[in-house]
Amino acid sequence: MNQNATNNRIPSLDGLRAISILMVVFGHAFHIGNLNIANLGVRIFFVISAYLIVGILLRDVDKGQFSIKTFYFKRFSRTFPAFYFYLLIVYVVLQFLDLFEWEQFWRAPVYLENYHPRSLWNDKQWFVGHTWSLAVEEQFYVLIALLFLFLNKKILSKRHLILVFISIVLLVPLIRVSYLYFTFIPDILAGSIHRSFETVADSLAIGGIMAIFPSQKIKASKYFLYFKNKIAGLILIILLCQLMNSSFVVSLLGLKIRYLYNLIGLTVINSCIGLILLLSIHFPSDSFFTRFLNCRFMVVIGLWSYSIYLWQQIWLYSWDFPLIFKFIGILICSVISYYCIETKFLAWRDTFLKRNENI
Repeated sequence: MNQNATNNRIPSLDGLRAISILMVVFGHAFHIGNLNIANLGVRIFFVISAYLIVGILLRDVDKGQFSIKTFYFKRFSRTFPAFYFYLLIVYVVLQFLDLFEWEQFWRAPVYLENYHPRSLWNDKQWFVGHTWSLAVEEQFYVLIALLFLFLNKKILSKRHLILVFISIVLLVPLIRVSYLYFTFIPDILAGSIHRSFETVADSLAIGGIMAIFPSQKIKASKYFLYFKNKIAGLILIILLCQLMNSSFVVSLLGLKIRYLYNLIGLTVINSCIGLILLLSIHFPSDSFFTRFLNCRFMVVIGLWSYSIYLWQQIWLYSWDFPLIFKFIGILICSVISYYCIETKFLAWRDTFLKRNENI
């Protein structure tokens, strides 16, 4: 991987995170329904996350440094503090405004919001509704570490790992279509489609596949080089596939187009996101797009992206005040969360790990 020698970060990934979180914020703020860019932004997050996590775990296994305890400690200390701080503030605010409803809230703190059927939602669900994607991430952390435990013990090989990811990419679309088609599927599953782990895991699997293949082989591949200057085309394909699920297209072509979207369209979207990710990493200065990803503004937004993800939700509720004040509120809360919660706990985590190297 091309890593920044000064801070050990992978160029372009903060910029991609910035794009994904801006898609989430603007999708929620302006209710851009036909493209559902908020959901598309989350898919970008999933691909990036899996790419990074699988890459980290592979390096740990190769160096003989894999520890499932250390992995869980690192991931949970990264996500838990800012998340539970957000939930605490939301709880206090909603209680004060008499808007708190336990039935809509309880799944979030136990990372089960992705199994909250739409039939059970009301407007109070909004305040923690976005935590479905964080629930998917935490479920992924648990499962991927167990998978790498088998790899570390030589029960599985990297070839087996690739086969697992490919199987997920092939199986998940069938699960999505079955949830749409069969009426006997329980509401907790059918009503959670596009949020439940088993209906979005193909995004994570694509990121995992991209991480396993050696960088030098990827850069030398004629197939990969074919896409080197075609990022705009990949973005167009993503948007066209996303339109397949829009109410406008469904009104023209009928509900059957949604079967095609879930069976093929989302796989194409995930694959294109994965290609864009690799192109932006391996050719970080060859195009306007990758230079844009690495500009200071995008990098900073990418660094703040987790806190922005948490706080945009409560501010973008249907409060009766101008949108500009909501954006300012998101920014202020996100900066406080990042510098006072995230960075403090990350510094504590790193210090703790140095003192307890055998955790």
